[in-house]
Amino acid sequence: MPDIRENVINDVVTAMSPLMDTMRLQMLEGAVRGALRGVKLELECTELSTDLDTTLHMIDCFAACKRLEGCKDSTLDQYLRTAKRLFVLIGKGYREITKDDVRYYLAVRAPQIGPNTLVNERRNLSSFFGWLHDEGHIPRNPVKTIKVRGQDVEVIFFSVDEEIAIREVQCSLRDKAIIAFCFSTGVRVGELAAMDRSNVDLLNASVTFRGEKGRTGKFRTVYLDQWARRYLGKYLLSRTDSNPALFVSERVYDGEPRRLGNAAIEKITKAVVKKAGVETIGTVHVFRRTFATRLAERGCPIEVLQELMGHADPSTTLKHYIAKTGARAKAEWAKYVYAA
Repeated sequence: MPDIRENVINDVVTAMSPLMDTMRLQMLEGAVRGALRGVKLELECTELSTDLDTTLHMIDCFAACKRLEGCKDSTLDQYLRTAKRLFVLIGKGYREITKDDVRYYLAVRAPQIGPNTLVNERRNLSSFFGWLHDEGHIPRNPVKTIKVRGQDVEVIFFSVDEEIAIREVQCSLRDKAIIAFCFSTGVRVGELAAMDRSNVDLLNASVTFRGEKGRTGKFRTVYLDQWARRYLGKYLLSRTDSNPALFVSERVYDGEPRRLGNAAIEKITKAVVKKAGVETIGTVHVFRRTFATRLAERGCPIEVLQELMGHADPSTTLKHYIAKTGARAKAEWAKYVYAA
């Protein structure tokens, strides 16, 4: 077996030889020998690093599969961050990760993040290891049976009085159309920003578009109430530009307005809500939750509401978008209570 100490000394001297004369190299050799005297040297095991390279390759393969399924880049980024964080903390490759390793990781993360974020991280890991299992790379998914309890979050929405106040705010025709559109359709801000005029069918009071979180090719249709149809129709008739976007800036750049982005739309909705004297911050997501809550209060079947919201899982609609109101609970109670 070669002398590891001598190999190290020779490597150091060889590396420094272009920069030092003979005398200095001899002094360096003596200094390194003195520093290593009594020190036990061992060759580093490269098995772990090789396993890490294989794990990173599997993460890349998982990412490629998710992209083919139409997974959004932002969602995919969360999957990958969670998986890499696990492997760095545990120090094992994907084949050696056990249920206890995952529990330990989640226990470490619990004080650092909120309970619902922890639920999301558990879901991210389950997706990754579930894919490894489905592809035959591991015998079982170590995350599958692990339970993490989330925390109920209050669903913030506009009351009926607040909705009326918001609708009655004096603002531009474009802003009126945006507010009415949000109340009528419950679309995501990214979906609204990406819409074109060609998506709108005013005759049938409908809007068909590619959902922001849907798989590739997944289209969704939402509908316009009388207010949305009226203001959107007036707004589109007032347009003289050639920009295909559904909503554009009032300011003109080189003769043409620009498509409104997410931030610009949210700036408008927040300003209108604030002008109405409503304390709730008027993000488009609050309009979305208001839309879902209103339909649920009027008895809309969950499968229909799920389709209108663009959710793959009805539990998402129920848990995160429909506020638990006393009026709805009382109405349901009144249907079944026995009256003597």
